[in-house]
Amino acid sequence: AQQSLREALSLLDSDDWETKEKGLVSIKHLAGSHSEVLLSRLREICLAVTSEVANLRSKVSYSAIVTLGELFVTLKEDMDSEVDEVARVLLQVVCNCPEFVEKAASQTLGIMGENVTPARAMAALLDSGVR
Repeated sequence: AQQSLREALSLLDSDDWETKEKGLVSIKHLAGSHSEVLLSRLREICLAVTSEVANLRSKVSYSAIVTLGELFVTLKEDMDSEVDEVARVLLQVVCNCPEFVEKAASQTLGIMGENVTPARAMAALLDSGVR
């Protein structure tokens, strides 16, 4: 599983959008099957995934958003430290993306709110929303 994580992160470094999408799918699968492996590199993983939310390829953006949702579902409060950045990025996407990406971002924000510490989610949403 460690090797799969390394491979997924290197796929995300690619300039090719299809390769990036494979990396996101791989991280999503790891979250579902080996979430403990992600904990040691959670910050790095979240930065890599959130950076793809703004990808100009809506397919990659959508995959990144869905992957974040999976991370919230499987890692729950372990994602508390990442809430500020994720909420900021998702709220930006909600305003100016194709409808299916906007819908995914809204769903992931809802998933975030259900799975992290409530006070943490509320603070991040209010802080990002005000900005």
